[in-house]
Amino acid sequence: MNMVIRGARLIDPSLNLDTVTDLHIEEGSIQAIGDLSGLTSEHNIDAQGMLLCPSFVDLHTCLRDLNQIQKGTIASETQAAASAGFSQLCPSPDTQPCSDTGSVISMITNKAQAAGFCQLLPVAALTKDLAGTQLSNMEALSRAGCIGFSNAGHDIGDNTVLLRCYEYAATFGLKVMLQAQDHALGQGHMHAGPTATRMGLDGIPVIAETLSISRHLEFMQHTGVAGHFNQITSANGVELIRRAKAQGQAITADVSIAHLCFTDTAVEGYSSQYHLQPPLRAESDRLALIQGVADGTIDAICSAHQPHESAAKCAPFAATATGMATYDMFIPLVAQLLSTKQLTPQQLVAALSTQPAHIAQTQVPSIAIGQAANFTLIDLQHQWQLNADSQVSQGTNQALNLQQLTGRARLTWNNGQISYNR
Repeated sequence: MNMVIRGARLIDPSLNLDTVTDLHIEEGSIQAIGDLSGLTSEHNIDAQGMLLCPSFVDLHTCLRDLNQIQKGTIASETQAAASAGFSQLCPSPDTQPCSDTGSVISMITNKAQAAGFCQLLPVAALTKDLAGTQLSNMEALSRAGCIGFSNAGHDIGDNTVLLRCYEYAATFGLKVMLQAQDHALGQGHMHAGPTATRMGLDGIPVIAETLSISRHLEFMQHTGVAGHFNQITSANGVELIRRAKAQGQAITADVSIAHLCFTDTAVEGYSSQYHLQPPLRAESDRLALIQGVADGTIDAICSAHQPHESAAKCAPFAATATGMATYDMFIPLVAQLLSTKQLTPQQLVAALSTQPAHIAQTQVPSIAIGQAANFTLIDLQHQWQLNADSQVSQGTNQALNLQQLTGRARLTWNNGQISYNR
């Protein structure tokens, strides 16, 4: 395909680019960047006012499928990811069956390859069946293509098991990706604060996160393992990560788009669409997370996409499944952060593309002449309504369902192929 994108704002942190320009793609590769007013093309896109940036890398998502097809399939959810500008995804290992064997990893990656929307960078289970008692065969899973190891949202209570996991990973130079929440303190259903008290719901205190972060930092320092923290939620958590980095610990961290944009007050009225684990926290925490992204303490923004069928959210709040389908809302939430000047375009693109690619140890997407096309074109002004007809994900747990939204991807290229075209 011969295509010219005209007048877009091109931002590529890996090349220190921020300019309004034209882009020519032919046969899946970038042929020219600059003033291309004299060039005719089979396909022309007027992209004035749009943002053109390297495609996104998602460090934490749930793709369902296998024995959870009522929630979503790898085809439906990777297509939804492409519609949000993503081309590479790190799926959580809490699949059914669990992603703790090479055969399950192969099944997932083969399905994604057949769908053709996104490349998977598999994250395998740190312990067998995520039970926290027996180590998975990490070295063999690494050879099968896994880029990291996680126990998903399952805390490992036995310090001896956790130490052996970290020692094993450090020996083979493997990355551990973890969600920091103490099991005993994390038994509630939302952030422990005035909203939870007023609604009569069991709260999850911030110390559930900070105690776990501190514990894992000690193990990481002791073993020298490469560690990444998924979904930091609190101001105190951000500060612990900031201090550890200042002291020279080689760690990284991400935050979900939901925790950057919503707070625990969204749960008012027992809205199960905002029932998340880890929970949405106070406005002061949200602002600290924004500052953490701005100053580089938090390296990346993930989707934390968790699609559910409607029945999973139709119960008393405490009995509903946790999680939010975020891919359809992702670009509008990014546009909201930009329009309110909470983050700059450069900060957002770096946290969505360049930095997560480094963490996942994958090729950093860049927009350069001679490179295969790996970028997304975002119309930050596009007005639309999220509903059953417009959503791409199979998940019905869309927190902004039936709302008028601003911002949507116009086009996503993945490795020289168009993976999404609105």
